[in-house]
Amino acid sequence: MKTQVGSATTRQWTLGWRPVSVMLPGAIRKAIPAGIALLLTGCPAVTTSASQSEISSDASNSASPQPAADLASSKTPSTPTESGLQTTASPAAATKSGTEENWAVQQAILNDPLLSAAITREFERVSGRDPADIHPLQVGAIAVVENYALAEYFAGVGDLPIDGYGLLIRQNNRWLMLDSIGFPGEIVTAQMANLGLPEATIQQLLNAFRQAGANFEVSDMPMYEPIMPCVTRLDDPNPPTNVRFTPVVASDNAIGQLPNGTSLTVIAPLDGWLKIRQPLVGWVSMNLTRVSCGSSLAEVQRNLDELQAKEEELAVEAADTLVRYLYRGADGAFAEAAIARFNGFAIDKFYALEAALDRHTEEVRRQVLQQVIASGMHPQARANFNEALLNRLDLSPTLKTWRSLNP
Repeated sequence: MKTQVGSATTRQWTLGWRPVSVMLPGAIRKAIPAGIALLLTGCPAVTTSASQSEISSDASNSASPQPAADLASSKTPSTPTESGLQTTASPAAATKSGTEENWAVQQAILNDPLLSAAITREFERVSGRDPADIHPLQVGAIAVVENYALAEYFAGVGDLPIDGYGLLIRQNNRWLMLDSIGFPGEIVTAQMANLGLPEATIQQLLNAFRQAGANFEVSDMPMYEPIMPCVTRLDDPNPPTNVRFTPVVASDNAIGQLPNGTSLTVIAPLDGWLKIRQPLVGWVSMNLTRVSCGSSLAEVQRNLDELQAKEEELAVEAADTLVRYLYRGADGAFAEAAIARFNGFAIDKFYALEAALDRHTEEVRRQVLQQVIASGMHPQARANFNEALLNRLDLSPTLKTWRSLNP
């Protein structure tokens, strides 16, 4: 079911790698490449880079999940980098209303790192913008059922509204964003089912959301959970690894702990961190993970071919997996196979590769690009980088790194 909302229609953008909605004027709703959409993403002010020093500081002694309070004494707090723009509503603007639960859900939306990153990156995409162009993130209707919540959010930069519905989960008595669901005016229930919600809980949430004042249609559009052929696992020199509420190392910020070798379902990377949704929802330092695409060259090549075959928003997720594999996972003949697929992405799906690299730190981009360049980069892949560099008025983080490596 496709729903037109007033005189505006929706285009499909992505928050993690999954669809998130942006309201734009027009007569036709269409999906655009997620690589273009991910120009919205970036590093929010609340984020700190997950540096190598965290490998020793972001581990404790027990391998079983524990409440954050039990871990407070085992970690060294660090101060978040105070950079970027204020993209969330101020405490004064976010006045408390309704139940304590609704207030907690509201704060989780207002302080969500990926939402803040989307607003910040869209602002920074065009140089010389006035900070007044930012319309701060606001929260509308909220519904809570057991350990899940639905909330509508509104924000924008200039004439570009960034609106959507957030699905949240409560862990250790704290709420955090699980994913964006559907489009403005339309909720896709298959997304909620793919995220593990029982059918009864989905229906209760939708009913409560309507009662809270949300106006939406329900889409029965089928959606299938994408499966990446390569696996991201924890690889911590000092296990177990903390999973955190936000991408910040702090004593009161741990959800629980996971043992080495645990397979992770990654939502999106952000400045040295990975947001995951399985087996816990939260953030882990990317330097404490490793990607595996197989144990034999034949298996690696087969899985890398499958990565390269992904299309649209899945192509961005696949490119990110490849980038992380080259950064921490591939070596020898496996790395040669991965570099060949990197060249393939640069030739056929440059938008996906650029979008994936943009989400990482300068260190990651530089190391991966240097590795590919040193191996003898394919001439067409190099030409595509250079062409993008020449034709863009506002350079992406990836193109800035490329320029620094190719003066």
